[in-house]
Amino acid sequence: MASPRRIFRIYHQLGQDAELLRDFLQAKGDKVPGTVSLLCQKDAGKLLAKWGVEMEELCGVLDGSHDDPFAMEATQTYYWASLYAVVQGLGWDELGWDALRAGCSANATGVGTIADLRTQVTRLVEAGPEAAKPPKLFLLWLAAYRLYCGQTPAEQQISLEQLMEVDLHEMRSRVYLEPILRQITE
Repeated sequence: MASPRRIFRIYHQLGQDAELLRDFLQAKGDKVPGTVSLLCQKDAGKLLAKWGVEMEELCGVLDGSHDDPFAMEATQTYYWASLYAVVQGLGWDELGWDALRAGCSANATGVGTIADLRTQVTRLVEAGPEAAKPPKLFLLWLAAYRLYCGQTPAEQQISLEQLMEVDLHEMRSRVYLEPILRQITE
């Protein structure tokens, strides 16, 4: 099973290799993937805004106003949070995932409802990249997951590891990621 750590580390390594990969692909005359371009641009504001849009869609999945599957929106928001953290210079160890996951209660996050989550997401995006710390994006993502678990029967829930496996499956279709996927196995 894939883990949040592995998926983040893959994006982190891609961030470190992005400019080299871009130059290599351009020299070959190949198209530069969007993710590589985003990581080269290092536009934290754009990444934060995209995360906010995707979090709104994830909230819509939770309240029934958006039709996409939970797994799709959850992996997209994790993707945008990861890219944001990478361009902000944050590694996995600095993210503090275990503490975020352990502290992801309604009391710790201020998120007890989908409306609370939307409010927190809006505030964070409006704060901009100078103030929006990457761990907060993941904390709100975990709050969304907690809300999902609270409203979904246990036998129908998708685990965090299953969500990451969905993302990993998508990554495997990207030829340019093959060396990183071989390198980062856990």
